Amino acid sequence: MNYTKNWGKSVERYKAFWQGEMLDRCCVSVTAPKRTLEPLPSFTSQETLEHWTDGEWVFKTWKNYFESTYFAGDAFPNLWLNLGPSGHAGYIKDARCKFMQGSGLNCTTWYDNSIHDWDTDFPVFDPNGFLYKKTLELANYLASESKGEVMVSMPDNAGNLDALACLRGTGELLIDFVEEKETVLRAGKVMQSVWEQAVTDVYQILKDNNQGACSAGWLQVWSPGLMSQMQCDLSVMISENDFNTFAMPELRKQCDFLQFPLYHFDGQEQRRHLQSLLSLEKLRVIQWTSVVGQPSPVEYLPTLQAMQKAGKSIFLMLKPYEIEPIMQGLSSKGLHFSVEAQSVEEADAIVKLVEKLSHE
Repeated sequence: MNYTKNWGKSVERYKAFWQGEMLDRCCVSVTAPKRTLEPLPSFTSQETLEHWTDGEWVFKTWKNYFESTYFAGDAFPNLWLNLGPSGHAGYIKDARCKFMQGSGLNCTTWYDNSIHDWDTDFPVFDPNGFLYKKTLELANYLASESKGEVMVSMPDNAGNLDALACLRGTGELLIDFVEEKETVLRAGKVMQSVWEQAVTDVYQILKDNNQGACSAGWLQVWSPGLMSQMQCDLSVMISENDFNTFAMPELRKQCDFLQFPLYHFDGQEQRRHLQSLLSLEKLRVIQWTSVVGQPSPVEYLPTLQAMQKAGKSIFLMLKPYEIEPIMQGLSSKGLHFSVEAQSVEEADAIVKLVEKLSHE
């Protein structure tokens, strides 16, 4: 792996992390700028689509970032295969997807409703559709250009209910939970099948470049085998009963399907579903996100401690000042976090701090 100092040791740390253990210290991925990167231009929707589906442009853009970035601790060059969140919504026939430039090195997508009537617009996988073909095309190109020197991530195909909300509309889907329960459950099975197909196809393309390993594009986390992010961001709007009815079936299937399941816990409102999530025996890692406007993860130490007590490893994205209280409040076994430093010197200092504070 290029751009890293001692990748072999980092691999062993990641393996321990996925087992809820610790090698010599907890995992920590720290990045820092070596030089200032020029921001990307403000693209129109059409320009965003054209750029982020152009493998050559994507590879050059990410390579420029890698060469301008210092990777400390267990950080690694992670080339994000990104065609938007809940990307498997775009693999459905007649999906109406619009691309928008995100902040930094990413794009995002928005969907206009395409399921207006479940009888006539029921979701159908389109393997010859533009976005599915582009996903596989990008995976092939980026893997061939990377030559094992950097990781190429899995696409952000996460959340079957989130994908259905893109296609149906969030408000409409929530009403359907009450009025069209069986239809929603059938549609969820379709999205699960699409998700499994996409995960399988992309993993087969990337596995030689990645030496059988996986990464998630927006997360600095590596796994020694098949991994894909799981999520249900829609769950912040639904009851525990609806979560158990509509979300838990897909999460159980995905935990069975993946070797290294990771759940993206998006915000404090999901705490009411925590016991259901902790009941997933095969779930290995929970990634906590404090969304914009919510308190620091430090404020949720009791919740994080409950995750560890249940045998789940934890991944956090922290600011430098949050490291010490988090490490004092949690076991370093099965703990991993990423940090953005402002300088090479600060990055190295953070790694030394983590070495000092690591404990069982």
